[in-house]
Amino acid sequence: MQMKKAGVVATGALATVAIMGAPAAAAPSTDASALAKASTSTEGKTSAMRQIGANQLKLARGGGFDNNGWDAPWDVDPQALVALLDGTVVNVAALQQCGSTSGNVVGISVPITSPNTVLSGFGHDGYGDHDKVACANGNIKITQDDNYPLIGVGNDTAVGIATIQSCGSTDGNVVGITIPITSPNTVIGDCQNGNVEINDSDDWKGHDGWQESGRAEAMPASLAMDKARQALVKKVGALKDRDAWGKRANAKVAPQARGGGWDAPWDVDPFGLVSALNGTSVLAATLQSCGSTSPDVISLAIPITSPNTVVGDCKNANVKIDKEGPKGLITALDNSSLNILPLQSCGSTSANIIAAAVPITSPNTVIGSCYNANTVID
Repeated sequence: MQMKKAGVVATGALATVAIMGAPAAAAPSTDASALAKASTSTEGKTSAMRQIGANQLKLARGGGFDNNGWDAPWDVDPQALVALLDGTVVNVAALQQCGSTSGNVVGISVPITSPNTVLSGFGHDGYGDHDKVACANGNIKITQDDNYPLIGVGNDTAVGIATIQSCGSTDGNVVGITIPITSPNTVIGDCQNGNVEINDSDDWKGHDGWQESGRAEAMPASLAMDKARQALVKKVGALKDRDAWGKRANAKVAPQARGGGWDAPWDVDPFGLVSALNGTSVLAATLQSCGSTSPDVISLAIPITSPNTVVGDCKNANVKIDKEGPKGLITALDNSSLNILPLQSCGSTSANIIAAAVPITSPNTVIGSCYNANTVID
């Protein structure tokens, strides 16, 4: 009776006390699956926290070299109202004599036993490398700007007028007389004259594998931007220990703005209204004599035992344009080429425009290729 009143049941040395009318308390669980579940929950929160922090960093300016962030509206270049002849090159009467006997613009040249020699590849490349450029004259290279003005005319355009090159030649230009006697002209290397290359704004795509998908921005980031990103990293790190991050574990991550989704409205290139003659090439009277006896425009050339030799390629008035655009709602003659009188004498005896050439035992030799007035618009 005493045992029932006390409500005590004993079994050996182990006793369990049960208070009548109350449930028995459960002993702490040491199940391995419960520990793994708790660990997984912690890792999930940590992973979500890192993902949110990473996206916050990407939404900072530029987002690193991946450019997965938005620029601030006030940090975007404003659109110009009118742009006229910006980034434009004009060449007029660019004359070059390269390893040649040449009389130009009412000139007389009478060399006797006076050889002219040009060897490319000075310095580490050695002398006489025919794969190098020996003579370059009046060549133009332009990279177009992708900041489109509201009205743009004649921007990033090349104009060459009377670009003349004598390369390893006996040449008389514009009322000139040349009479070389046993005076060979020799050039080892390429001769380039009046060539035009106009590239689009993504010209950097071949450098270090970097290519900008939207706006062309200066890279790498400035020191000020580095400091701003470091401050943002510290801020995210300070927030890691807050209980609020636990509530954000299941929060949806904002989509990547740039590169993986939409651009911000202010981060889209402005579009022009009127665009004319932008990224255009105009050439007139681009003349090249390459390993030749070639008098031009009322001229006389009489070489006597004076060979002309070029070992390399001769390139004259070639045009390459990588199209940029369209740059406006209304466009006219953008990314176009006009080439008037591109004249090349390559390993030849030729008289051009009321001229006379009288070679006497004077061979002309070009070991290489001759390119003249080829046009590529991509």
